[in-house]
Amino acid sequence: MESTKEKLLALLEENRGESLSGQELARRLGISRAAVWKAMEGLKKEGHQIQGVNNKGYQLLEGSDVLTLASMEPWLPQGCDRSLIHVYDTVESTNITARELAAKGAPEGTAVVAARQEGGKGRRGRSFFSPKGGVYVSMVLRPQLPAEESARVTTTAAVQICRVLEEVCGFQAQIKWVNDVMLRGKKICGILTEGAIDLESGMPEYIIVGIGVNLLEGAEGFPPELRQIAGALYRENLPQGLTRGRFAAAMVEKMGAISALCTARETLEEYRRRCPLVGHRVMVMENEPWEGKVIAISDSCGLVVEKEDRTQRHLQSGEVSIRPGQEVWRKES
Repeated sequence: MESTKEKLLALLEENRGESLSGQELARRLGISRAAVWKAMEGLKKEGHQIQGVNNKGYQLLEGSDVLTLASMEPWLPQGCDRSLIHVYDTVESTNITARELAAKGAPEGTAVVAARQEGGKGRRGRSFFSPKGGVYVSMVLRPQLPAEESARVTTTAAVQICRVLEEVCGFQAQIKWVNDVMLRGKKICGILTEGAIDLESGMPEYIIVGIGVNLLEGAEGFPPELRQIAGALYRENLPQGLTRGRFAAAMVEKMGAISALCTARETLEEYRRRCPLVGHRVMVMENEPWEGKVIAISDSCGLVVEKEDRTQRHLQSGEVSIRPGQEVWRKES
């Protein structure tokens, strides 16, 4: 059940930038003006920028940007089950929390949203830099597809985030195989997919898709070891009209459609368009790195690489680097 603070914040969010009197707020919420004042003070202590003006009322300022379910509320689609969305300021890892929920039977579409991770996880056991300037969402999926096709879940997640960037921010992003989302030549989004397989059926019991997007670089920027490869959507401030809540709501909506879209031909073709590797030479980073030319992206979203001896390798996972002089990730502003 929503608290008075949550209901009040949702009402202020719906009318962001506009003043509502204490009397009007009390009437709409069915509470006393004293209860309105108490809830308002609580929201201010949590960091929400609320301005009170005599004879006008209260308003949530345009610059207020605290990630909460209420801040997502105006942007969530009708029919979205809000009870499945768990929002935190800080977690160890959204994937860890989502996995715990999945193991307890959480249904498809259960989402864990956070403004920061203290122990973010990357691929191959690496840590994932998760500063306050990002939005981190992990979702429980229960797709009906064989385990060998589960890679399509990861690539569909990459396509869906590109769609978020285009629809919400107006950015045209690309995908570096397998699932690094690229903007202006730098990685601005990380995706980690984990799951549990039913050994009898060979089908996934559940799949957790975790996505972290760097919204703001911040005044301090990225750590020195990441500055050449990591980027953010914006420098220090979000443009007017865009909040973490709006962006997180768009992420939850798009991620909720992954199971339905992961086998669609349209999704595969968009992945291929956004992943411009075909025809380029790459270094495949294995125990013994080797070079080859990418000749196709398969229907399973694997990379088909032709070696110097004309033999072909079909890669379903791993890492590749573009050979010098063949940069394919657009760097325009």
